[in-house]
Amino acid sequence: MNRKDDIVIYLNEEDAKVYVKVPKGPETHFQLQNLPGKILQEAVHDKGLHDFDLAGLPDGNYFVIVNQDDYIRSKKIVLGYQP
Repeated sequence: MNRKDDIVIYLNEEDAKVYVKVPKGPETHFQLQNLPGKILQEAVHDKGLHDFDLAGLPDGNYFVIVNQDDYIRSKKIVLGYQP
């Protein structure tokens, strides 16, 4: 299994949080950015489950960026979209 399969990013709108699960590996940098690329939240953690609190953010598109050594993973998060 590679890092792409190991790192999991998911939104839970009920508690207004984005969760990032990093089961192994070195120190990992996390960012939450808005659509224009402004960094709204930033953190550095080791392995485990980490979250970004989205409470108070306006509806819209956001990106979670996970940077671990030479590997970068991003995921688009759509907050507040109702089909």
